Amino acid sequence: MQVKELIEYSKNIIADRMVLDYISRLYGSVVYRQYKENISEREIEDIQQTLLSHGIHSQLQVTPREYLLRLIAEYSQTRKGDYNLNILLLVATLLTTSMTGAMLLGFDPVTNFSNILRGLPYSLSLLFVLGAHEFGHYWYARRHRISATLPYFIPFFIPYFSFGTFGAFIRIKSPIPDRRALLDVGIAGPLASFCLSLILIIIGFWQLPDLEGVKLYVSQIHPWADNSSGALTLGDSILFDLMRRLMGVQYLPMYEIYHFPYIFAGWIGLLVTALNLMPIGQLDGGHISYALLNKKARYIALIAFIALALLNFYSTNWLVWTVLILFVIKLRHPPTMNDQLELNTGRRLLAWCSYVIFIVCFSPMPIYIS
Repeated sequence: MQVKELIEYSKNIIADRMVLDYISRLYGSVVYRQYKENISEREIEDIQQTLLSHGIHSQLQVTPREYLLRLIAEYSQTRKGDYNLNILLLVATLLTTSMTGAMLLGFDPVTNFSNILRGLPYSLSLLFVLGAHEFGHYWYARRHRISATLPYFIPFFIPYFSFGTFGAFIRIKSPIPDRRALLDVGIAGPLASFCLSLILIIIGFWQLPDLEGVKLYVSQIHPWADNSSGALTLGDSILFDLMRRLMGVQYLPMYEIYHFPYIFAGWIGLLVTALNLMPIGQLDGGHISYALLNKKARYIALIAFIALALLNFYSTNWLVWTVLILFVIKLRHPPTMNDQLELNTGRRLLAWCSYVIFIVCFSPMPIYIS
């Protein structure tokens, strides 16, 4: 949409409530302005919502005397022909996670490709969790008329030393209209993966045999060990430990969990949820913090980053994450198009709940050698 078209279209919506700044046209943009005494923030919110329903994004800026509303034309949505890469990556990740799942059960999918079917319970469970997480973001992005891609899954395979994937992500291709939309999009993914992870863990624990049955099952994969000395061990979290106790399966060692597909996929789901809920930068937790606290979120991000950096003295698990946050993810969150719009009570409660979910899902040492 050209500047002239954008002006003609928006005039019908804004009418005489704000005044077009004709000088802004010289710079290739469209800006409306109005003195604070002549219009309320509620009216501006209504204008923005109406513009957004017609595919026009707008950024609100506040000066000591005026409200400035800068308009941005609609961003194009993903076309059907652009889905080929998404499908290709999904198929590749299904393959790598199935191979990983088969190997965790003691089968070799390389020399006997039919063994790859043995890894499907793990593969489908994990992809279900990761997919639900990303589609949660995608669904709420579309609800708020934010242009977003379908999920891109990341295949990754190293025999016995990977989950079979580096996860998944979507790309947001248009501005976030306000803090309510930011909260909805940011929290939808972690909530989806959190709930599905709990379901998988409950199913896995419910199907678990007694201690003798566990020993027999594991002995078919490798010799049973009564202690974890030298074993690759998964870290516990508050929630995972609580679930083990409530379901009476404390006898399942943390260094044998990866041989149980549903439990392992659920454990990874809780880990992914916790990592994404770190209240830093443009992680999901960073989105939530900014939506809740606005510019004060930078203090939470700084505290969280310092705590993460200090964890490197306890576990090298966090070295890569520290570097990624410092140079890629960054600490500060960019503003939305309208930071003035406050969260309602329900959204604020959800945001605070996300901090609780982060705490109970977080493991200071996710993977280590005993």
